[in-house]
Amino acid sequence: MPDYNYIQEVNTQYTFMKVNFTPSEELTLTPDFYSSIVRHGSELITVLNGEGNYKYVSDSISTEMGYMPEDLLGTPVLDLVHPEDRPTLRGELFKLLYGAEKQISLPPFRYKAKNGKWHWLSCVSTSMLDNPHVRGIVTNSRDITSKMEALRQKRESQAYYKALFFNNPDLVFTLTINGQVEACNDAVVAIAGYTREDFPESHFGDFVLPEYRVETFEAFNKALAGQSCTFETCIRHHNGTKRHLSATLVPVVLEGRVLAVQCIAKDSTNEKEAGLLVKAQAQKLHNILESMMEGFFALDRAWRYSFGNTVFANFLGRSLDDLMHRNIWEEYPYLIDTQFQQKCFEVAKTKKASQFDEYFPKINTILRMTLSPFADGILVSFVDITEQLAAQEELRKLSLVASKTTNGVIITNNQLEIEWVNEAFSNVTGYTLEEVAGMRPSDFLANSDIDPRELAWVREQLAMGVPMRKEMLSHKKNGEMIWADVTISPIANDKGQIEKHVYIHTDITERKLDQEQLLKTTEHLYHQNQDLQQFNYIVSHNLRAPVANLIGLSSVLQKLDPNSARFMQGVQNLETCARRLDDVISDLNKILAVRSANLQAAHEMVSLSEVAIEVVHSLQHLLNLSGGRVVLNLKEDDLLFANRAYIYSILHNLVSNAIKYKSAHCDLLIELNSVRIKNSLQLSIKDNGSGMDLEVVKPHLFQLYKRFHSGPDGKGIGLYLVKMQMNAIGGEIEVESKPEQGTTFTLYFKHAAYGQ
Repeated sequence: MPDYNYIQEVNTQYTFMKVNFTPSEELTLTPDFYSSIVRHGSELITVLNGEGNYKYVSDSISTEMGYMPEDLLGTPVLDLVHPEDRPTLRGELFKLLYGAEKQISLPPFRYKAKNGKWHWLSCVSTSMLDNPHVRGIVTNSRDITSKMEALRQKRESQAYYKALFFNNPDLVFTLTINGQVEACNDAVVAIAGYTREDFPESHFGDFVLPEYRVETFEAFNKALAGQSCTFETCIRHHNGTKRHLSATLVPVVLEGRVLAVQCIAKDSTNEKEAGLLVKAQAQKLHNILESMMEGFFALDRAWRYSFGNTVFANFLGRSLDDLMHRNIWEEYPYLIDTQFQQKCFEVAKTKKASQFDEYFPKINTILRMTLSPFADGILVSFVDITEQLAAQEELRKLSLVASKTTNGVIITNNQLEIEWVNEAFSNVTGYTLEEVAGMRPSDFLANSDIDPRELAWVREQLAMGVPMRKEMLSHKKNGEMIWADVTISPIANDKGQIEKHVYIHTDITERKLDQEQLLKTTEHLYHQNQDLQQFNYIVSHNLRAPVANLIGLSSVLQKLDPNSARFMQGVQNLETCARRLDDVISDLNKILAVRSANLQAAHEMVSLSEVAIEVVHSLQHLLNLSGGRVVLNLKEDDLLFANRAYIYSILHNLVSNAIKYKSAHCDLLIELNSVRIKNSLQLSIKDNGSGMDLEVVKPHLFQLYKRFHSGPDGKGIGLYLVKMQMNAIGGEIEVESKPEQGTTFTLYFKHAAYGQ
């Protein structure tokens, strides 16, 4: 049962009474008037019979509890009261039924709403059992859930505060905004040695040591500004000793105003002093160990690790904590029966230091080791000299080979600046040592097209001491391009620092050209094989049909009367088949002519503008008939080293196709535009004709006897010849087209020259 001593609630009671009104209000005091007030009031009004069951429930029950009045009629009121509150309410109802009291203010109780939640109610019960119009107990109830919840939270807060403040083992006290100690807990005596009587009217600053006051007052000012903060401070104990405190100040804020400052402080004196001592000792040992460039560790008399520095731990790839107190021979069995183990036993016995170099195959490393005795065991320092010895050996070999080798050799400093080149390098590139000394190889050898990010990556690798090998396109002194296989090896000193780089520069131009030629030959053979397959199909398919027709017609003609109309018709058909056969043979001759032509011998300097003008003149009659026009945006110095007949044929085929497949919706316009791109020439032939659906026709666009328009006659050989002729002169062709939006053919000529 809740403790109701903390609850002070004024309950408003409603009773049925006659209300007097002045004549000016002109109200008719009817039973309906009183009924409306009862039903629609904000309070819950009910009538219980002598058994405690509902006889009447006001409409406000639906608003307050979610029930309809008819839901409760005839049900016991105590069924909806919380089990813990029922005994109290049962006793109070008993007083109304059998006692002398006619009206009772019930203590607050919990009432179950329709959704299952409990609401706190304050209730006044009036016995009207002897009233012939009521004959029951009238209850007037109000929902006070929010007030009860606020009261509960207040009591909980008080309990938490009491536990945190008075029962806290740490020092807890409250400061006024002026810094005076207002209240404190019992821990003050244990931590600071002062009693509560020592604090009244005292300022907290009186107890803080002078060297800590600035930081402490800064923290207090932050708290006054509404900001919590944690800091370290030190106070004077009642007996005069120091007490280090880890303190937290929390502002007490009400309605945006800081009323006071709460402080919780923990005695950190022991931890502070111990930490300072340990820190000083650890820092001293750390400084000694870490100041050593060598790896360092100590072994006790049982051959267990007792000390070590970071260099040592990093060398083994383990943490010092993991290694400490472990037996070295058990952790690393490969050290047994080595010179290192023998020297350890010898130093432990003779107490004399020893230094030696030893190669450890297990880790492929050469170490220079120094063993020294001390009271509790031996000290070991070591340096990895593997790379140093390897570099020395490499330099020895290079010094012998560099002057004799036919490959170019460059030696640079750690800034990649050239210090020396051999004679072979000068012979290959044309640069002498005097010309390139102090320069970086990339300054004069690297191709201008190389990606700067690639050069930056190479330099980064070299800076990290990573050897590398790369095929690079570079320049000779005379401007000639050469391919070089470049190997770069860093040379480090005994401290692992990069001092020099050795470049081996091998001319592989001939090999690269052979590779490129092989790739070109392979690609050419691949395309030739595809063309041959298509050509075989043409021969087997396109010749077979007209020949079969000729044979069939000749057989039929032998059986017909030479003077009959059918005979004459057969002769005409025979002639048509013969002409078709002649066309096929003519087409095959054109294809074979392209294949068998001596292209190199046929190449000459061709003016693109002159050929284009000739093509336009030859097609002028077709342009006049179609109402079309051609715009030439070409330059007089657009020259090609190519087969002139092929250039004419290519332009003639593409322009005549544009005329043949003009759009029916607009006047024909054909544009020829040239663009220079370095050593190549790009020519576009654009029209506004009927266009094509490339998604459908692109796979078959340049195949033989493929047609993509209906209407005008065409054999489907033109684009095939254009493609073959472009291939023959080393060019490429691309096409863009959309239905009724026109077509653009773009020709790429690789071997272009420009007039002077």
